[in-house]
Amino acid sequence: MKSKSFKILLTITSAIAIIVLILALGISPVTKNYIEKHSKELIGRKVQMKGLHINIFTGTLELDSIYLYEKNNKDVFASIDTFFVNIELTKLLSKNLEISELKVVHPYLDVLQKGDVFNFDDLMSKKNSSKKDTAHSSFPKSIVIRNIYFRGGTLVYTDQLLKNTIKMNDLGVSIPELSFGNGNTKGGVHLKIGDIATLDSKLEINMKTDGYKLNILVKNLAVNIVKPYVQQYYNINQFEGLVSGNLLIVGNTNHIMDFKLSGTSSASGFKMTNNKNEPIVSAETASVKMNNISYKTSTYLFDYIHASNAKLDFILNPKTNNISALFKPEDKSKSSNSAPMTFKVTDLHVDNSQLVYTDNTLNSPFKLPIKRIDFLAKNFDMNGNNDFKIKGSFPEGGTARFSWKGNMNDFSNQQIMMNLQNMSLKLMSPYCKYYTAYDITTGNMNFISKNNIRSNNITSSNTVDVYKMNVGKKQKQLKVKYNVPLRLALYIMKDKDDKINFDLPVKGNVKDPKFSYKKIIFKTIVNLMVKVALSPLKFLANSLGMNPDKMESIAIEPLQSGFTAEQYSQFNNLSTIIKKKPEMVLSLTQYVNLPDAMTEFALYKTKFSYLNSLQKSENNTVISNQDVQSVQNNDKDFVQYLDTLVKHNGMVSLQTTLQEKVNSLYSPDSLQVGLLNKLEKRNSYLKNYLMTSNEIPEKNLVIKTAQIDSLRMYKENAIYKIGMTLPGAEKPNE
Repeated sequence: MKSKSFKILLTITSAIAIIVLILALGISPVTKNYIEKHSKELIGRKVQMKGLHINIFTGTLELDSIYLYEKNNKDVFASIDTFFVNIELTKLLSKNLEISELKVVHPYLDVLQKGDVFNFDDLMSKKNSSKKDTAHSSFPKSIVIRNIYFRGGTLVYTDQLLKNTIKMNDLGVSIPELSFGNGNTKGGVHLKIGDIATLDSKLEINMKTDGYKLNILVKNLAVNIVKPYVQQYYNINQFEGLVSGNLLIVGNTNHIMDFKLSGTSSASGFKMTNNKNEPIVSAETASVKMNNISYKTSTYLFDYIHASNAKLDFILNPKTNNISALFKPEDKSKSSNSAPMTFKVTDLHVDNSQLVYTDNTLNSPFKLPIKRIDFLAKNFDMNGNNDFKIKGSFPEGGTARFSWKGNMNDFSNQQIMMNLQNMSLKLMSPYCKYYTAYDITTGNMNFISKNNIRSNNITSSNTVDVYKMNVGKKQKQLKVKYNVPLRLALYIMKDKDDKINFDLPVKGNVKDPKFSYKKIIFKTIVNLMVKVALSPLKFLANSLGMNPDKMESIAIEPLQSGFTAEQYSQFNNLSTIIKKKPEMVLSLTQYVNLPDAMTEFALYKTKFSYLNSLQKSENNTVISNQDVQSVQNNDKDFVQYLDTLVKHNGMVSLQTTLQEKVNSLYSPDSLQVGLLNKLEKRNSYLKNYLMTSNEIPEKNLVIKTAQIDSLRMYKENAIYKIGMTLPGAEKPNE
């Protein structure tokens, strides 16, 4: 009986064992077939597997080459060559899920984004928040996954709207333990981005607080992978360079954008151009050390920002410039509620760099490179007071220094100082040609400008020191804004050592739309040049300490033959000026009121005749001009002599005035000829005096009487009008 019972038990046990064995052996293919057949019902996607191996005794599951397709059932969304997981079965009895090993080999994921839509959106569970799940959760008390290992992964991300694809290869993940609900989780990720960039990271998560620390080490990451995103905000064409960095990110997984970033980063071979392919900025090397960057609070704190061998271009075009062309029109429909930005840099330094200024608005292209630039700012604060110091070098040995004190948020109050030394003026020739039609051939300049702006009102002092500046001939075919006799003005302004020194004060309101610092400076210089060319004697007299008001004309008496002490002094001053400017020609043009002078000359001749009649033949002396002037009009003997002449000629009545009697004695033509001869004698005397006593070469003198038509129109007092010209120089109105 016992034997029979034993046989029955053995039979039942064997049957159960066979059934379990059959189940154990058959569960893998059955499960595989079920998943492949019903995958569309389960997850909405087609799934294919080469092999599925489940061991219910050891708790292991292994997949060979599983493929998850896109919704079109043709393209692969994700795949894994090998997937292995080992579950601790004994832990399931206490409702704890523990996985002792999770291994994934050659995972592949292809992520597509089109706007806000991703190609995995349909895989995400959609919960109905209006319904509350009152059923008791059967989820395990804890989940622990150990020895997580990914190897040889590939992740491809494509933004279909921007047509931008980023491919990450050689993905590797190592996580010793991932514990949900308790403890800390640590792990590392390695991947290759593109051909040369690598990224290694270490992650530590506190599973209770969801706080994390992520350390990222990236090498040789090409910045052009973000070019399509930058192009959404800026009009860029080239965007090149490599970035490396060692970064620490601290945050919480419950608040994705609330994180703090610190660490160091460097860039090399950076280059950016606008969409017109005009250069903007480039740098061979740049490095930063971030103290704290917080996106949520808009805080950007840097220990240092350094750049070397950088190049900034500013290109001025007729309607815009290369910098303004970089920015897209502002969308006024979008309102910004972001927090005010805090941007501080303890040490901001750019060295061995250059700025290239190009002006394409002139009739000749202008390009000025400023090299060996050193830019330094300590404790820079975007919202505070700052002090910038810049120095650089011009071509041909010139240097530049620039300093700025002010607040980036308040340009109405600032201090600016610029000091240019030994700058070659030939560099500025295109501007000179554009405004005046002259090319600058030689010369160098020092320029010091001190500018103080308070409440938008600028007070500027500018000192110009020029040496040996010369210009070519005026290019008269050019249409220019200012007609300036530049060659003449330069010659006048130069001292004996070929130097020019003058000050240019500037005042105004920088907010005034008509205010232009450059235009004010240039217009002031042009006005000075015109003034000098129009009144060279005044300028020269002032520079020599003479009275400039006495350099337009010299007052004379119409019939005087000699000169007064004051007149001689004026002639001597003119001689001094000529000796300072030996290429100048001094012109003295005699003007008299012709009708009045002829009347006066008629009286002069009559008195001279009267004195001559009084002389005895044995005592014949020279009658001087003073002798003639000593005869009074009411002198009894003179009046009697005049009446005798009038009576003899019978031209007028003896009852007429004295002057009418005198005028009747001479014809107008004879008076005019006689007067002009007398004026010419005075010219000859003056010329002889200047040549002999003051040693002025004859080539430097033009002494003459004005044309007869001019004399007939002239109604003022008699003068010698003073002029000074440079032979061959253009006149101001040319």
